[in-house]
Amino acid sequence: MTDRKQARTRETRAVGALMVAAAGLLPTSAEAGLLSPSITISKRVDFEVTLSDDQDYTVAGHLSMKVGGHCGLFLDRTLQVLLHGGTYDHEYWDAPQINGERYSYADYMTDRCYAVLALDMLGAGASSAPAGDLADLAESASALEQVLTRVRAADLLWEPVFDKIVLVGHSMGTITSVYALGNYGPIADALVATGWAHAPRIIPIDPAAFEGPLQQPYVVMPPPVRELLFYYPPTSDPDVIAYDNANLVSGLPRGLMLDVLDMMTALAIGDPEGINGLSLVDQVEVPVLSQLGQYDIIATADVAAQEAAFYSSSPDVTVQVLPDIGHDVNLHLNRETGWAQIDAWIAAKVGK
Repeated sequence: MTDRKQARTRETRAVGALMVAAAGLLPTSAEAGLLSPSITISKRVDFEVTLSDDQDYTVAGHLSMKVGGHCGLFLDRTLQVLLHGGTYDHEYWDAPQINGERYSYADYMTDRCYAVLALDMLGAGASSAPAGDLADLAESASALEQVLTRVRAADLLWEPVFDKIVLVGHSMGTITSVYALGNYGPIADALVATGWAHAPRIIPIDPAAFEGPLQQPYVVMPPPVRELLFYYPPTSDPDVIAYDNANLVSGLPRGLMLDVLDMMTALAIGDPEGINGLSLVDQVEVPVLSQLGQYDIIATADVAAQEAAFYSSSPDVTVQVLPDIGHDVNLHLNRETGWAQIDAWIAAKVGK
C-alpha cells in the first residue's frame, strides 16, 4: 500500500472512530428519560483519486452532521454530497453569517438531520490542482465517482452511517454530477441540480470575454463579471457580494471551462444530440430535482417547461422555479425558499 493510500485509510478510520466515540458518549432515550444531547461533528476527509495521467490527487471533503437530540444516532442517515460551481470551492455551501443572515446551506441541512459532505472539486480549495487542461469534465466526473465509490464501500466505518447518497450540485457542480451519473450509472440515489439547465437557450455571455482569462491554465473571472452573472440585485446584499469576491473566489480549470463553452454552443444552436453527447443528461437514471432561478441569466427559468424532457432516462423529474433569485441561489436573501424545497423533496424521494 502506498504511503498516500495508508494516509487516506488512516484518515477515513479516524473519522469512523470519531463517530463511534461520539455515539458512545450519548445516552439512549431510555437511559436519559428524554432526548439525548446533540453534538455536531465537523471533519475534513481527504480522498485519493487517480486521473488518466496515472497520478494520484487529493479531493478534500468537509463532513458535517449532528448526532443525538432530535437527529438520533447514525443508522440510516442520508448523506448529501455537495459540489460547488466554477470559481468557488466548498464554502459556497458554507458561507458565514452576514448582517444577521445565515448563508450556510450545510448548517441548514445538518440542522435537519442530514449528513453533509461538501467537496472541493479538483483545482479548488484544499483539493489538488492538476494541470489546468487535464482537469476537464471527464476527469472531474471520474474523481467524483472514485469518491462516491469509497463512501459506498462496504466498510463498517461508512456504511451504517450513510444509508443513502444524494448529489447536490450547483452550476459546474451540477454539470459534473450529471456527467458522472450518466457515465457511471446510479452512483448516487438521487440528484438535486441547481444553477444549470440543458434545454436549448442562448446564454448572454460574449465568448470574447473569456479570451483573456483562457490564456491561463486556471480561469479567474473579475469581480464585476461575477457580480453580473451570479447575483440578482434586488434580493442580494451588497456586503455578501463583497465578501464573495474577497473570500470565496477560486480558480476554474481551463479544461472544464472549455467543455462548458462547447456545451453553451450546443445550447445556443439548439442541438439536442450535441447537448446529450456533451452532458450525458439523457443517461441519468435516478430521480432528479432541478431548481432554476427566475432571474438566473446562466440557467434561465424560461426553459423550465422543457428541462424535464432532457432527463429522459430518469424515473422521476421535478423542475422548480425559484422566484426573485439569481444564479448563486445560496447567497441571496431569499435562499431558504429553495433550501426548504430541497429538504422536502429529498425527504419524500430518499428519506433522511
